[in-house]
Amino acid sequence: MLKISNRNYTVIIMKYFKNKLVALFSIFSLPYCINAAELGGEYSSLICPQSLSIPEKPYSETDVDDGDIYMSADNAELIEGGISSLSGNAEIRRKMQQIEANTIDYDEPNDNAALNGEVRYWDETLFLKSKKANLKLDNGHGEFENAEYILTDSRGVGNAERLFVDLGKLTELEKVTYTTCDPENQFWQLSADKISLDHENNWGKAKHVMIKIKKIPIFYSPYMSFPLSKERKSGFLAPGYGATNRNGVEFRTPYYWNISPNMDATFTPRILSDSGIMAMGEYRYLYPNSKGEINLEYLASDNNFEDKHRNLFHITHQQSFAETGNFFFTYNRVSDKFYFEDFGSQLSKTSTRFLERRVDVSYQSNNWDVTTRIQDYQTVDRSIAVSSRPYKRLPQVLFNYAPPRQYSRLNYGLKSNAVYFERGDNANFSNNINGARISLKPYIKYPIRTIATYLEPKFSLDYTQYHLDNSNTFSESPNRFLPIFSLDSKIFLERNINFAGDSFLQTLEPRLFYLFVPKDDQSDLPVFDTGTFDLTFDSLFRDNRFSGDDRLGDANQIALTVTSHLINQKSGKNYGDISFGQIFYLRDREVTLPGNGIRDESSSAIIAEINTKLIKNWTIGGDIQWDPNIGNSTEKITMNATYAPIPGKVLNLAYRVRRDTTDIEQSDVSFRMPVNRQWSAVGRWNYAVPEGRSLELFGGLEYESCCWAFRAVARRFLTDVNGVFDTGIFFQLELKGLAGVGKKTVNFLKEQIPGYRSDF
Repeated sequence: MLKISNRNYTVIIMKYFKNKLVALFSIFSLPYCINAAELGGEYSSLICPQSLSIPEKPYSETDVDDGDIYMSADNAELIEGGISSLSGNAEIRRKMQQIEANTIDYDEPNDNAALNGEVRYWDETLFLKSKKANLKLDNGHGEFENAEYILTDSRGVGNAERLFVDLGKLTELEKVTYTTCDPENQFWQLSADKISLDHENNWGKAKHVMIKIKKIPIFYSPYMSFPLSKERKSGFLAPGYGATNRNGVEFRTPYYWNISPNMDATFTPRILSDSGIMAMGEYRYLYPNSKGEINLEYLASDNNFEDKHRNLFHITHQQSFAETGNFFFTYNRVSDKFYFEDFGSQLSKTSTRFLERRVDVSYQSNNWDVTTRIQDYQTVDRSIAVSSRPYKRLPQVLFNYAPPRQYSRLNYGLKSNAVYFERGDNANFSNNINGARISLKPYIKYPIRTIATYLEPKFSLDYTQYHLDNSNTFSESPNRFLPIFSLDSKIFLERNINFAGDSFLQTLEPRLFYLFVPKDDQSDLPVFDTGTFDLTFDSLFRDNRFSGDDRLGDANQIALTVTSHLINQKSGKNYGDISFGQIFYLRDREVTLPGNGIRDESSSAIIAEINTKLIKNWTIGGDIQWDPNIGNSTEKITMNATYAPIPGKVLNLAYRVRRDTTDIEQSDVSFRMPVNRQWSAVGRWNYAVPEGRSLELFGGLEYESCCWAFRAVARRFLTDVNGVFDTGIFFQLELKGLAGVGKKTVNFLKEQIPGYRSDF
């Protein structure tokens, strides 16, 4: 029942009207621009501090009770069973929705409301204006004429000559426009003759779509489809452009195929002006207990590679089973060793040495786990000799037993590893020893911990047995059996200090680690997968200086370290830490890898590490290794500093030196620096000091406004160890709230500039 007289009476309409009105107007935030969040960037408060001008709502949400619909006006004429008229600031309002018009005619028998003259609507995300509207309240049909809308979340604005709604089923818009630009400075605009939104199937269709930049048409499609939610939709993605000196001009037109909710594929023709046309494909799937992907690239005839076929294949699958079981499979292959040098996009790709092929089946219980593995590699580094390629593991079985640590009690466990190594027949036979290796390492330990101390004595046995095939160098069944004893101890000290007006807690944590392993001549054992660990602060506490099980380093040594933390007592924030450590050898180390000499130093290099955030907006860290045994030389230096005062502004400085096994000295500078509110500069310079050349150098500019953005980056980088460089220019144009055109430089910049952040 409806009662209306004048503004002094605010009356409640029938309850069923509530749900219809809510659903009806929530649809209006879903015209063609609904997909803006999926296709484009986010609205940045830094770039666009002022929101679009939207008239203030007549009433606050607190003025209306939840679940009630109100109608009011300055004047009202009620005709029971007929048409009631409201005029003069006529309004319909609910908790989050408000609509007003000059007049509202409510037809009670037909349950229809006709709104005329300056129709205005508000909700949380939308403001809408129209000259005339008609709402059919019983079935949710509605029709608006000459509607103008503003989407507050995405800054989208536009208009439609006609907007029809079949509540919950269909929305149709005719002669529609959409943009995220301000009306006085409209850089781009989308228009369509008709847009249909199918809400039951969650898909939309548009006819005769036109995109204009500065009123110049740049894109037209007679038909276009798109999702009305975050669900994926088949269709062409934004094209990519670029240019390099190796492949010439590059153009990509990816097509996305949404096969099912848990499966999709992307097909990309990659046109390379100097090489030909490459077909690229990616297939992905996701199930409750498994996931995987397949990637394929194929160039039928490379004009720059003697017209030979070039291809890449990658597949990965992960599967869980029996609650704690896991299956993993990966296979990688390229057609030739030059593939990544020619088509890789960064140094980490072009310097790839091996491609892995592996199958793992693992299972984990409360106190134990087991893994079965088959592993092989494709060698793609041209500098690696056949006899130095990694061995296949056909197969490998790892079993570990380790109950949870218990203090002041005896703990015990087992590490075991059985593997058969095989290398291809084309390797040099004298260096191509195949065979099996079984390693067993049971241990016992007794950890003790108090508030201020920690002590853990540990005793283990190492047994390694080989069964070699047709070896002319070693016996068929060599073995090794050695005990290992270690003692790990630590003291926790702390004190209160005042610094810069704040109260801090400073810790002092001395640590002593003793290791004893008897000397044993192991030159009668082959080397399948063993190398020497790099000396780091954590490696001071290892019980073996070798990786793999082919060598167990003899040891009678003490590692002494000290670490200190600085913690703010009010906030609990760790402002930094500093650590020093060194190993003192009580006897010479005689166990080595083939070709290496005996190390007779009395001590290791001194290692120091530091990390701090004491300086506002700066994060500074680094480590240094200084060896008193080699002319008091510095073996390694790593220094890095990051300056990030505000989001979107970052400067990274790094310097690296390594003199122990190689002669490396590099500097690295990367940055994103805003010049003003719209313009920013980006760049990176990775420089090799001894060689006097840049490993990677790029620089570019970014422009960003409320409705569009543009990036341009010029780049030159090293593609192989022989000094071959590639150069290229890439760009990206982003129409905010719509889509991007050009190479995805934002992904590249995130990889190359630590801390890089973009608002679109």
